Amino acid sequence: MINFIIVGIIIIWVIYKRLVVKKVVRDYPLGLPRGTIRALTTILIVSFPFTYLLFDQGIPGLIINAIFILVAFYFEARKSPKERMKTIIKEMKNESGMEIKERKETYPLYLPKYSVRISLLIIIFLILILNYFGPQVIIEYTNTLLDILIIILLYIVGSIIRVIKQKKEENKIKEDIKSLKDYQLLSDVEIIEMLLEKETKSWTLTGKGIFSITMFSCILAALICYMTEFDISLGFYSLKGLLLLSVNLYYGFRD
Repeated sequence: MINFIIVGIIIIWVIYKRLVVKKVVRDYPLGLPRGTIRALTTILIVSFPFTYLLFDQGIPGLIINAIFILVAFYFEARKSPKERMKTIIKEMKNESGMEIKERKETYPLYLPKYSVRISLLIIIFLILILNYFGPQVIIEYTNTLLDILIIILLYIVGSIIRVIKQKKEENKIKEDIKSLKDYQLLSDVEIIEMLLEKETKSWTLTGKGIFSITMFSCILAALICYMTEFDISLGFYSLKGLLLLSVNLYYGFRD
């Protein structure tokens, strides 16, 4: 309940910045800053134990497992291909003494750098403190062999999709370089900058946006099922458990 309120307020803020202020981030899904959906998903799950503290109920092991996985992935240092290319350009320009134009970067949720990470630490700290001085509910931490297997399989599937996507992007980059006029006469920095200026195809961004929203909806549905205790047995696993673990597919794809 509390986590839905927190994320609801953040979503209103993001919509305001995106649609009212019209702060569109070019070349990223939905025109939002890179990592926005990931940040929303992580905050939604990490803050979910507040609901169990409120109703003095034990926190399910699968929720705790998901929190550990999400926090570990989120705090891992990652850079997008474009960010890596920009770093390369900066280093090459420094070596050659060329003028460097700094671009103001927009961070996830339109918040200052490290805001999401600091918020996650505060949320976890508050949960532990409130539980210690409050209801002291049982915090389960269980990993069945089936849980681990599903986590690994979903992450691998996501990674395979990502590798295929990256391979296609690499081939496209080669084609884009060859399409540049007199590309043999251009310096490496000039080629990279010209590639960065090319806009990502709208259908590619739309596809990524739909995938991100779908994954966020799966997590939202899973948490609603946990709140209402609604579930459907799939024979070998529960529906809400599978929906919750689908976040590993998303992280495998977006990592």
